[in-house]
Amino acid sequence: MKTRLRLWAGALALCLALGIPQGGEASTGQPITLAEALETALEHNTSHALFLWEQELAQKREEAKRQPVVEAQVKPAQVRNGEWADAGGSVTITVPLGRHLGLSGALEVGLGESGLDLNPSGTLTLRYDFFALSEENSAVLAPEETRQRQVNSLVLQVFDLFVDLRQAIDERDYRQAVVGHVQKQLEAAQQTPDFDDLELRRKLRSELLSLAAAEEKVNQLQLQLQTVLGWAEVSLFEPLLEVGSLDWVFSEPELQEEVFAASVEVRTARRNLEQAQAKLDLERKTGGWQLTASGTLYAGEVPRAELPTLEQQAGGPVNWNIGLSASKTLYPHKIVLEELELAVAKAEHELAVQENALLGRLRSSLQAIRSAQNLVESQGELLRAAEEDLALRQRQYAAGLVTELQVEEAALAVHKARNDYYHQQLAYARSVLALWDLCGRRLQDMVFAIVS
Repeated sequence: MKTRLRLWAGALALCLALGIPQGGEASTGQPITLAEALETALEHNTSHALFLWEQELAQKREEAKRQPVVEAQVKPAQVRNGEWADAGGSVTITVPLGRHLGLSGALEVGLGESGLDLNPSGTLTLRYDFFALSEENSAVLAPEETRQRQVNSLVLQVFDLFVDLRQAIDERDYRQAVVGHVQKQLEAAQQTPDFDDLELRRKLRSELLSLAAAEEKVNQLQLQLQTVLGWAEVSLFEPLLEVGSLDWVFSEPELQEEVFAASVEVRTARRNLEQAQAKLDLERKTGGWQLTASGTLYAGEVPRAELPTLEQQAGGPVNWNIGLSASKTLYPHKIVLEELELAVAKAEHELAVQENALLGRLRSSLQAIRSAQNLVESQGELLRAAEEDLALRQRQYAAGLVTELQVEEAALAVHKARNDYYHQQLAYARSVLALWDLCGRRLQDMVFAIVS
């Protein structure tokens, strides 16, 4: 008897130390829906807010590149040939007019014995390459698409934590029910004379440890969800999730181009192939020659070294020059073509590799959805069988053929089967959401087509 009391005292101390509720009752948290969680995360998640800030600054930098650039230089003191020179400074303004034109103006200010000396000047330059390829400065992802991918990532993170926490809470509640059932079994055994309850006491200790592990997992997921949501206060959440339709039908040919269009790797490989092919076509067309037109228009005080000889003699407030040049690298043209053909072949191979890898991911996603659907059906059959067993046990109990503990054991089997069926539905929703993410769809809208 003393041994039993010591074991019960140890089990009770373990429960209190780990914060496990007694009496088989689960601790309830604040109910929260997925829509509320996503809204909170999009507004208060720190990483998401920093990303939006960074995107805003990047957009401002791009807009600034199209604006005039002003540079100022001040020379308060300088020495020339061992003598102090006059102080001065300059202000230069550069205005981008396009790919081939540039406009710049300068105002030089000098301070000498004769007073303030101003020297304004301006330059308009032209450089046009007749055989140059079009510049590809645009990024693979537009800023709007980059933001959408960030939102999709946050939606997946919140959804995964939501599902994990829901499953962990369900598992903890089930473990609490099992502990309560084993406790009742042990109490009944202790009322039976000369009954060896060693195995039941071992089972109780094992279930208490499992319950403690389940409770610890719930606590960790609660903290992770609070962090992702940007929740300032410490509180417990009770996720509310309900899976909708389980009959989604997907076709690989219909999704293939959508998946390819959403892949950064495939789009990059396609652009590299287009550029390599364009370089090869240009080399074949021009034979390696480069033809360039250039011109400059000066106004104001211009360094004479930059002017043609005739203009140096003529002088004047406005000076200009224009020229046409052709050049070619003395390198065997056949080798150049072969190198460019090799670059095209490598780009084609890289594109094929990326498309095959992405096609494999698409097929794996579709297979995961089909497997999840089959498992949902299997778990549904197991749940129905467990419910039938419980109904049978209840009829037997009413007839006095079984004990209350046997009925409770059948109820626990239903509890577990119901959890497994619900969790498998959540796994199915996860697989569908992963496919939509692979397709690049807006998950903050699509997620509510499968869960609520």
